[in-house]
Amino acid sequence: MFTQVRSRITGKQVIGLFILTNLVYGVMLSFSIPMLMSYSSGLPIFDMSPMGYSFAEAAELLFALGSDGREFYMTQLALDTLYPFLFGLCYFVLLQWVIKKGNVSGVQWQWLSLFPIVAALFDYLENICIYLMLSSFPELSTTLVSISSAFTITKSALTTVYWLGLVILITMIAIQKYRHRAA
Repeated sequence: MFTQVRSRITGKQVIGLFILTNLVYGVMLSFSIPMLMSYSSGLPIFDMSPMGYSFAEAAELLFALGSDGREFYMTQLALDTLYPFLFGLCYFVLLQWVIKKGNVSGVQWQWLSLFPIVAALFDYLENICIYLMLSSFPELSTTLVSISSAFTITKSALTTVYWLGLVILITMIAIQKYRHRAA
């Protein structure tokens, strides 16, 4: 599977997908997330809480949002149905392209390229939980909050490991190319 993907990837495709992914993310960062933060009086929203959240923090956020803010959060979730797919695809393809261009071998890099896809799945699970919390408020299940928080933490951890791995791989490739040219 990895070989087939790598053989078909072009730099233009990677750049196009990167631009599209980050346009969607830019809309979220510049419009919907700040709007939510204004409704929440500055409390961090679920999606932007990489260390998770407690039941008390979730209840406080949902209360602070008010009915208009909770309704607007549904708009954010609509945008966030497209972004995880784009994120997973874009950053899987990006790492496969880096592996191809850097002529890198090693199964660990192949596995790392799957992290954005798995992170996207956890993002969708997180979004389902957020939808359920928004829909059921003022009723709020401690189990649902715990599960949602776990999905948020897992998504964030996978994303962090991916970015660290990508930086390490690009650094390794750059060092190899520098040494090869210097020799």
